[in-house]
Amino acid sequence: MNPSFEKEWRAKVKAVRASAFWQYVSAPPTTRISPARSRPRSGEVAVDSTWSLCLEGDFAANGPAQAGFDDLRQFLRLRLGLRLRIRSGSPGSRPSVGPTLTGHQGPTVQLRLRQSKESANRWCRQFHLDVRRDGITVTAPNEPALLRACLWLSNYWSLRRNAHLKLGRRTVKAAVELHTGADLWGGFSTTQAWPFGRETDDNFIELARVGLTATPVMTVLEDYLLPTGGPFDHLAHPQAKQNRRRLQRLARATARRGVHVMLMGYNPKLAPDDPIFRRRPRFRGALQARGAFRTLCTSDPATRRFLADSWASLFEQIPELGGIIAITGGEGFYHCFMRSTTQAADCPRCGKRHGPEVVAEFVNDVARRVRQVQPEARLVTWPYSAGHWSGDRDQDDYIAALDPKHVIFQTEIDKDSVDWREAGYAKDCWDYSMSKVTVSERCRRQRQLCREAGLPFSTKLEINTSIECLNVPYLPALENQRAIWTNARSLKPAAIHSRWMFDGACKSASEEVGYWSIWGKGTEYADLDQTLEAIAERDFGSRRAAKSVRRAWSDFSEGLRHHPQLDYYKGSFFIGPGQPLVLDAASATQPDQTPSKLDPAFFGAFYWHWENSVSDDAQFLVQQDPLFYYRPAFRAIARRGPNRGHDVALDELQEQARLWERGLMSLERAGKHVPRHCRARYRRELDLSRWLAWTWRSAARVEEFLRLRDTIGEFSARRWVRSGHLTENLRDLEQMTLLAQQELEMTRSALKLICVRGEALDFLDLRLRLDMGTAATPQILTAKIAQLERLLTEQLPAWRDELQVW
Repeated sequence: MNPSFEKEWRAKVKAVRASAFWQYVSAPPTTRISPARSRPRSGEVAVDSTWSLCLEGDFAANGPAQAGFDDLRQFLRLRLGLRLRIRSGSPGSRPSVGPTLTGHQGPTVQLRLRQSKESANRWCRQFHLDVRRDGITVTAPNEPALLRACLWLSNYWSLRRNAHLKLGRRTVKAAVELHTGADLWGGFSTTQAWPFGRETDDNFIELARVGLTATPVMTVLEDYLLPTGGPFDHLAHPQAKQNRRRLQRLARATARRGVHVMLMGYNPKLAPDDPIFRRRPRFRGALQARGAFRTLCTSDPATRRFLADSWASLFEQIPELGGIIAITGGEGFYHCFMRSTTQAADCPRCGKRHGPEVVAEFVNDVARRVRQVQPEARLVTWPYSAGHWSGDRDQDDYIAALDPKHVIFQTEIDKDSVDWREAGYAKDCWDYSMSKVTVSERCRRQRQLCREAGLPFSTKLEINTSIECLNVPYLPALENQRAIWTNARSLKPAAIHSRWMFDGACKSASEEVGYWSIWGKGTEYADLDQTLEAIAERDFGSRRAAKSVRRAWSDFSEGLRHHPQLDYYKGSFFIGPGQPLVLDAASATQPDQTPSKLDPAFFGAFYWHWENSVSDDAQFLVQQDPLFYYRPAFRAIARRGPNRGHDVALDELQEQARLWERGLMSLERAGKHVPRHCRARYRRELDLSRWLAWTWRSAARVEEFLRLRDTIGEFSARRWVRSGHLTENLRDLEQMTLLAQQELEMTRSALKLICVRGEALDFLDLRLRLDMGTAATPQILTAKIAQLERLLTEQLPAWRDELQVW
């Protein structure tokens, strides 16, 4: 690891793990729940303090079953105020705090392990409930399933706000077997560096609580290659054994909580002149990323076998691993076609073959080899951004060539599609969007192709954040998120991948909605609108508060549907209200350049650009680039309706800000109805929503400022034009001045909020992001205040004077 980056990375990881928000996401919920009703409805039974809790079966002392038992008992005690006693005679049960029953006295919640044909299935997604007036029996075939049953009970009773269940027998079954989602906020991210200490944590039950059965970890194969005594020994990593032990420790820790590590696979990215290519020309794959590196050629049987064996060796040594996510489109699971600008023409083998055939051959071989050593492993192939090498929008040939016995095909629910808006333009959804709430044509057709081929299908969602705004842990746009979950369920997938690695689990309402979209069948929470209503009433303490909160969520959702365009990690997409107002674009590409003299706080390292370099090249991990826009960035040309031919992007940004501000007012009105024990949750929602309202308003102001700047520049460059446009130029400059004044006032308010609320809002501190290298949010806001003050007192007045000289 680059020494400069390693120092920064270790400090960043240490700060993240010391943050208040990390502690929050790492701990089980403990806030007392206001009971909805104490008497059960007709046909229901109520668990109360006369009941006992019992765990029966042959289970490990620190395994999933014991963890589920302990968690359920703690939930009942802390959140519902029910102190259930442990029935004695439960094998392996821990000593209880308080009275212990010596025999069967009174009704019991009995958690039972019972062998069945499902016992060997680590992915088991069902359990049985037998609810009687004299007791409740929960039966599961193995420990992970019993843990999931315990979490189902606590999640259900949490929304019910009482421990009531319907009488009768039934099987509770999840809609999908494999639910993959990113690690906890502050855990593994899109950066290939390891967050030191994660393998020793014991908080993985919080991933299981939101329904995950798998979580991805960025895995660069080169870090784990051992000497094999063959031609590939040159690629062996000197620390491979230590790296494998660390990965093994992590995989075992997550598996103890019913969650399995999915390797987000990265095949070797080697220098174009790597010695192995001189010694073995057949290993040499096509140039990638405009000549930055080469892959190993998978059309060569020896190379393909080496890669398949290397991946399989990890599962042989670490059987707890869950599988591989192979992004075969534009990044990750590299092959000759992936980032080749010539369709792999410089590879003498792949250049003569059909791309989908080559990639499917490779994926099938890896999947078969991995499942040979670990039959329970899953390989998900995900042709994300396959347009880089495939001319086929829907990947027909690729799907047809995949092995349905060993491979799961995954696609995004919304990506690579357009979303027509009422304003007459179509938003280009080239990546994840929370403003598009319909299933794309591409996704529907790929679902049909997989159905016809008998190929298991997985759908990819983003349900906390999206490309529109990556600077927060979640967007409170619950109506849009409900629609996204509903869309996913309608596809009837075999698997769901609900969050990419920039979107950490954080106990958001959307994650809970997703849980019930998967586990809600047979309950009132199969209706996701009812789920949202229950979440709002529980979290904010009263129906009157919930009504205002849901109105706010609705406005926030509608506001996002006016967001006109996607971009990555810049301006309002990432630094929110922190972007400067740039008067001179030419001097804005680097810090401290005259005349802009922009503070270094406005620049950051885009870690994910590492994708375009050799694996051990750290250039993009330390290179500083602008985090802001210095030219107009939004464009939305209406092609339908009365606005046809006009750019409506600025109008849409302003409408989004207006709707978000209206929602914020609804959320503020809810405050008087929120009881004391819900105030912390309410205040976090309010502060986050205010921050986002500033973000969207700032996005509109910055865009307007830059457009006005360029307009004045166009009509003042030549002196005779300048003199003829004096009135208009001064008018536009006056509007720029007003925008700068409004931004200054807002930025001061934002800085005050961040400083006053302190660690309660540390999740807004960009310094804690593990996918980017930036200054702290207060530092960015302070730099913006100084920049705006100079703009208002020096730069804009000087330009005013200049405009009046010819």
